Amino acid sequence: SMIKSIIFDIGGVLLNIHPDRTYQYLSDTIDIDVKSIESRFPWEAHCEYERGRITNREWFEIFRDSLPQPCCLKEKDFWNAWRLLLGQEKPTAQLLKKISKNYSTWLLSNTNPKHIQDEIEKRYLFPNLVDGAIYSFDVDCRKPEEKIYRILLNQIGIKPEQCVFIDDLIDNVHAAEKVGIIGIHFLSYDHLIEDLLKIGVSIS
Repeated sequence: SMIKSIIFDIGGVLLNIHPDRTYQYLSDTIDIDVKSIESRFPWEAHCEYERGRITNREWFEIFRDSLPQPCCLKEKDFWNAWRLLLGQEKPTAQLLKKISKNYSTWLLSNTNPKHIQDEIEKRYLFPNLVDGAIYSFDVDCRKPEEKIYRILLNQIGIKPEQCVFIDDLIDNVHAAEKVGIIGIHFLSYDHLIEDLLKIGVSIS
């Protein structure tokens, strides 16, 4: 097999994600119903936050200001809620450990500095198992933009056809395939094993 590197998305692939817990915590803290918080989530600003274009403090303020006013949300409570988004490591993290013995392994994630620096690098095993990581906030672009995959290939120093990229969002997989990377749509742990074996990745 010509495959040399296997790249993992984080949320939904290596980690369980729980937006419902975040919304519920906020709802309990500021007494605004969950649906109202969810419907007002400032997605556009969130994309900018994931591109590293706005600071942690600015993200909190934009989020607070998007809620029904007057709003008494404290910054400390907001970050507590934000932390609850990230759940347990999935069994895929153990698979990554096995794969990293025979292949170069990388992370490619749309994420934000708060989750990476305060949570992911402190709470989880998998960041210590990989050869490198491309985080959207470091490179001013997000999946499924072509640019982020080009940056990844450049960083690894590898041809696209020597790479496998695993993501739970099909648009991100298709975007990787457009630049010549082998894409796997993550559906479940068992599916992933099957898909990897099918393309000749050795798992031992």
